[in-house]
Amino acid sequence: MITTMKGDRGETSLYNGTRVSKDDARVELNGEIDKLMALLGLCKVRSGRTDLFEKVQRDLMTVMAIVANGYGLMAGAGRKPNPLDQLETAITNMEGFIREATEGKRFDFVLPGKDEAEATIHLARTQARACERRLVTLARLNAEPTQNQCYEILMRYLNRLSDYLFCLALG
Repeated sequence: MITTMKGDRGETSLYNGTRVSKDDARVELNGEIDKLMALLGLCKVRSGRTDLFEKVQRDLMTVMAIVANGYGLMAGAGRKPNPLDQLETAITNMEGFIREATEGKRFDFVLPGKDEAEATIHLARTQARACERRLVTLARLNAEPTQNQCYEILMRYLNRLSDYLFCLALG
């Protein structure tokens, strides 16, 4: 059932069952990622590059699960496949694409709006930056040494994702 009415008082449950305020930094970050995933859905439809954007959406679902779980079970050692390793692979793949797309080129600010697909990808790129800012807030508020590796990987993933989307928008 989608309606539990348990959120009517401004609280929600994390993946592990913990009740938190709906303005908790983890909920805020996952809300921003959810918005990014919806924009990536538009990118799929408008660009026709379904496989490319679905891969990113799947990666973002992993990020959301890690965030909602407080970096426990989803990022836990011994879990196969390890979600953090999967994100590291995605980072490496995006870096390769970015390197190829930008080699020998100089970049300035761009005016989005060449076409609907390009403009939508730029919207997704700016939303990826918003997600990155919410992650910075979360890391600052929950600075625990055991979470540092997760924060670093998630930060690199979101930072690379916005660059990746920029390159995709340029075509």
